[in-house]
Amino acid sequence: MQTLRGILNFARTAELGSFAKAAKELGISPVAVSQNISRLEASLGVRLLARSTRALQLTPEGQAFLEQCRQPLAQLDAACKDAASDVRRPSGKLRATMVSPVAHLYLIPLLPQFQKRYPDIDLELELSEDASPLINKRFDVGIRVGALNDAAFVARPLGPLRLLLCASPAYLAQHGAPQSLDDVAQHRLLVLQVTGQEQTTPFIVQGRGDGARNLRFLQLQGRFICNDFQGLTRACADGLGIAQLPQPQVLPLLRSGQLKALLPDSVAEGVQLFIHYPSRKQLPARVRAFVDFVVEHFAGHPDLNADVSGFVATG
Repeated sequence: MQTLRGILNFARTAELGSFAKAAKELGISPVAVSQNISRLEASLGVRLLARSTRALQLTPEGQAFLEQCRQPLAQLDAACKDAASDVRRPSGKLRATMVSPVAHLYLIPLLPQFQKRYPDIDLELELSEDASPLINKRFDVGIRVGALNDAAFVARPLGPLRLLLCASPAYLAQHGAPQSLDDVAQHRLLVLQVTGQEQTTPFIVQGRGDGARNLRFLQLQGRFICNDFQGLTRACADGLGIAQLPQPQVLPLLRSGQLKALLPDSVAEGVQLFIHYPSRKQLPARVRAFVDFVVEHFAGHPDLNADVSGFVATG
C-alpha cells in the first residue's frame, strides 16, 4: 500500500509539475507528498525527480517509470469510476437462483418490465427445485424456502409457501381419496428428487405431537420420480398419482377442476418463502434493484395466501 501511495503521489507530481499542486489534488500536505515520493525512490533504489529550489524535473529513470505507470493507473481510475457508477446506476451481471415455480409464475413473465426499467443489468438466472435455504456463494441473490442461518446474508420473507397434497379427479375416482396421512403411503405417489441428491424430497406435512402442532417429514416411495415440479404437476393432472406441490403452481389447475386438494389439515404451517441477499450496508445497485423489484411485485402475492378450501376433494 505504501508503494502504491508513493506511485500515485509521484505520478500526480510529475503530471502537475509541483508538490503543492499534487498535494492540493490529493488532499494532503506538500511535505507528505515529498516524503511519500522519497520513500518510493528509496524502495526502488533510483532517483525519479531532480529537485531544485526553482523547479522539479523528471530524471530519465523517472520519465521511463512514469510511462510504465500511466496505463495501470488509468485502469485503476476507470475501475473506481465504474464502481462508483454502479452504486448510482444499476448495471452489470446479476446472478440469481430461484425455486422454479416462483420463477416461472412470477418472475419470468415480468422480465420484460424488469429489463425496461433496468436496461444495463444482465440477469443470469438458475432455476432449481432445491428447497434448501442455503445459497451458493457465487450468487448475488436467491429465493429459497426457509430462512438462511448465515450472518453474511439477509433473509427477507416474501410470504408463506403452502405445499398441497393433490390428485386428479380421475385418479380419485379410481383409487379413492386418502382419509389420513397414514393412508397416503398406500397410494401411487409422485415424488420430487432434486438433481444431485441421493434421496427423494420428503413430503412436508403438519402433524400433532403432545398437543402442539409440528412439522413432519414423510420419506415416501414414489411410483414416479421427477426432478422438476412442472413434470410432477403434469403427471398429477394426468392421473398418475398423488403429489405434493407448491400452492402457486397448482392454483390454476385447482380452479379449473383438473386437480383436487387432499387432507387440508395436513398442510404445513410456517413454511416461508424468503429472498436472500448479502447483509452489506453498501449493496451493489443491481442487487438492490432486483430485491426491490421482487418485493414490489410479489411479496405477499395473493396466490401465496389464497384460500383453497373450496378445492378440497370430498368423500
